[in-house]
Amino acid sequence: MKKEGLARTIKSLVCFDDFKPTEREECLAVGIRLYTYQEVIEAGAGAQEISFKRCTPNDCPIFSYTSGTTGDSKGVKLTHRNLHSSVESVIELIRMTEEDSLISYLPYPHSFEQVMLHYGNMVGCKTGFYQGDPMKLTEDLAVLKPALFPSVPRLWNRIYAKIKGTIDGLTGCKGWLA
Repeated sequence: MKKEGLARTIKSLVCFDDFKPTEREECLAVGIRLYTYQEVIEAGAGAQEISFKRCTPNDCPIFSYTSGTTGDSKGVKLTHRNLHSSVESVIELIRMTEEDSLISYLPYPHSFEQVMLHYGNMVGCKTGFYQGDPMKLTEDLAVLKPALFPSVPRLWNRIYAKIKGTIDGLTGCKGWLA
């Protein structure tokens, strides 16, 4: 993107996965420094204490990316104000308390997941993170007992397709009842 005149303000990237030395050189060629996660940890270990800059409503804590199911994936900046106003719009509808819990299982950069995590922080409820295995999600739900199950249309469509496929495969009395 930088070669095409986009992403002009990006100066550094931290890669959590292994990368080839040529990839570091390609980044340098367009003015971006590429670091391994370990390099960042080592640099931080020897750094001096610095004071943090207080964030503002217009600061951007995360980029949200679309899945790309309808074309190229797109990135959108979410500001603190975006997240806060999304939570404010549903806070009276959901009404959870400190005694309640939420489950976090959607991909972290998903905008809905960000809103739910932000909501949990604002109302002070507990947030439990699933094990990372979709096949064990029902196990996680049984342990966490979330007050609600936040989801997205794509997951509901998958659940519907699985149930419908099972029902459509039924014959005889079971098929008639279904």
